[in-house]
Amino acid sequence: MTAAGFGLDFRPYPGMAGVLAEADVPWDTDLYGLPVVELRCTGPAVEVARALPPWRALRRPAFVQTRVAPDDLATVEALCANGFYPAETTLDLSLPLRRLTPLEGRAGDRPRLRRVGAEDVAALATIARETFQTDRFHLDPHLPGDRADARYAGWVERGFAGGDRLYAYETAAGESVGFYLVRGEPGAEVDLSLAGVTPRHRRTGLGATMYSDMLVLCRDEGFRTAVTSMSANNLDVLNVFMRLGFTIRAARLTLHAWLT
Repeated sequence: MTAAGFGLDFRPYPGMAGVLAEADVPWDTDLYGLPVVELRCTGPAVEVARALPPWRALRRPAFVQTRVAPDDLATVEALCANGFYPAETTLDLSLPLRRLTPLEGRAGDRPRLRRVGAEDVAALATIARETFQTDRFHLDPHLPGDRADARYAGWVERGFAGGDRLYAYETAAGESVGFYLVRGEPGAEVDLSLAGVTPRHRRTGLGATMYSDMLVLCRDEGFRTAVTSMSANNLDVLNVFMRLGFTIRAARLTLHAWLT
């Protein structure tokens, strides 16, 4: 899963208020060693097309990401004409937990979820470092794969430090074979921020039961709705979420650009 979940401070770009706004992405800036910026196109496509060339001239060097509605082809065209390229389609999913359809299986040797403390974070961050392959950071040939791995490990560490709930998926022998990072308070919405299983457990069905068990736990703790965002490239997990009862509520196209 590729849910963002960390707040960004957007500001109108000087002289382009109502058309372009941007925010620094400090964790990615630190990771990649150059300014990483998220751009918002806040005006009509024709105005965005006029604003992008002078913005590009002022805003360099930087790695820039922006998100637009997939059907806003005029804005996509304007962005592509100014050095952007499509990187990923992200789907926003939602499930009222009263409608959850838990998955059966693995009754005897099924691992259990355990909420962890600080002493367990490093081990689960290591799983996150080895888990992801289908996201835009790994698939973009301009981004080094080891930095993309480190990005997801850092996501676990920052999330835990920020108060998110971190769970290990443990066998009876105490081996952590997966993790889940979630955000929210019972009685409201739970954001399924990030999850993964160890490489040797991919395509075994263990990930599916972990997702199901996490949702049962959230339901039993009083959460009303589960939401998450994920890459459309991750069809295996998307199909699991459909089986669990999720529906797609929105889609976004993410584009990248290198300004040198």
